[in-house]
Amino acid sequence: TARLHSAELAREDCALLRALGLTDHCLLRVCKAGEPCIVEVRTTRIGLSREVARGLMVVPEAVA
Repeated sequence: TARLHSAELAREDCALLRALGLTDHCLLRVCKAGEPCIVEVRTTRIGLSREVARGLMVVPEAVA
């Protein structure tokens, strides 16, 4: 589990990710690493290309 810190992507890609629920400082969980990388945000799973996943900077979050 991690918290989204920033996204170093094209403006259009950032807008699409926000529309899918990947907003600033949201919690996400990596369900599957690789191609595609699958992350879960709230109750939605999103498949990300390797290129997009590499542009996301996250901070590990302690799970209670």
